[in-house]
Amino acid sequence: MRVMIIGAGIGGLTLAQALHHGGIEVSVHDRDPQVGATGGYRLHLDDRACEVLRRHLSPQHYHALLASSVSRASLRRYTWADHHLRPLVTRPSDQGTDTLMIGRVPLRTLLTHGLDDQVRFGAEYVSHEVLSDGRVAAHFADGSTDTADVLVGADGTRSRVAASLAGRELADPIGFGGIAARTPLTARTRALLPDIVNDGPVLALGLKGASVFMQVHDPSGGPAIDPASCTTVPAITEAPSLVWGLSATETVLPPVTVQGMTGPELVEFTLSTVRGWPPAVLELIAATDPGSAAGFRFYAADPDADLTPWPAGPVTALGDAVHAMPPTGGRAAATAIIDADHLARELLAARDGDSTIALATHRFHREMAGYAPAAIRFSMLPLRWLSRVDRLDRPGLRGLAELGLSAAAAVHHFNSSLNGRAAA
Repeated sequence: MRVMIIGAGIGGLTLAQALHHGGIEVSVHDRDPQVGATGGYRLHLDDRACEVLRRHLSPQHYHALLASSVSRASLRRYTWADHHLRPLVTRPSDQGTDTLMIGRVPLRTLLTHGLDDQVRFGAEYVSHEVLSDGRVAAHFADGSTDTADVLVGADGTRSRVAASLAGRELADPIGFGGIAARTPLTARTRALLPDIVNDGPVLALGLKGASVFMQVHDPSGGPAIDPASCTTVPAITEAPSLVWGLSATETVLPPVTVQGMTGPELVEFTLSTVRGWPPAVLELIAATDPGSAAGFRFYAADPDADLTPWPAGPVTALGDAVHAMPPTGGRAAATAIIDADHLARELLAARDGDSTIALATHRFHREMAGYAPAAIRFSMLPLRWLSRVDRLDRPGLRGLAELGLSAAAAVHHFNSSLNGRAAA
């Protein structure tokens, strides 16, 4: 069996690693010019995603992931605050479960390790066709073609593969957008960090449906494992930074305006949006590396709809290509990793003669339907709450924050239980 994967994101590369280690030939095609040319900042992978990676990677490979991540001790609590950074509600983090807090570029780079020439960058997927023998041929913008027994679209939100299967886009705009960037941590900017930001992620609720998320990302200051111990697979340690993100309605962040801005313009736009916030917050945003700034629109799939509205067969999709969700839940990467695990298991069974390719994709679709909708709903909850912020006084904000944290915890536990049942 040969499997072709369109998209070298976290889900696609996890699938490639799982199939490669299972003895299935894989090829991965991505339109980015190279592995580091990707958006995104820090990812939070939960215990289920960590278990999948640990099982499909060698011990030395997983060791390098740990050494490239931030120590769990840096995540002491989650805080909802008002726009003056006065805490509304805090919740201690669960220190008893495995977790990875790692930059998207280091994770993506490490997941290409060992795949050698099986990953091709600069390859933009255009279309595919199922041949008379049941195999699938994919066509690329440079005129090249690749053929495999199975094609998997892992090409993210607004996936071309999934759209061709469904006959429509699976994700729609949800009325919110964001601006995100990194502020390098120097002696001066560290001194500006509010205490609650040093303790863990903070979501500060502002006016006009705007909020600012802040978290310190400092692998060098406390990695989970000493990077020097990684001799087989080298660790990748990022420079320390404050990762921040502004989320707001599209009335505040018009997508056409924001997506056309340069990095410096995005920083200035953010500063104008949060005018009146504490001086330290404004100084931290002003000290942003403008090259790291990006503006984007939030999309989501409909959790109440059929996420895979196509017949089971040799072409399917996973991750954001199927169940796009806004970044406000921090669940997209972990859910894509779980997808990859389920699909790899089913394809390995088909390779071994225990099922067929059509049955493998059918079972995968059924399993994914058991947990992906909950992940979408979980990611949508903060945006629903934020849309009410400008109509509340401080006691109302506190009540909203308490509701947010308790509901998020409930959905998280519900989603985790679904993940466990799907994996059983």
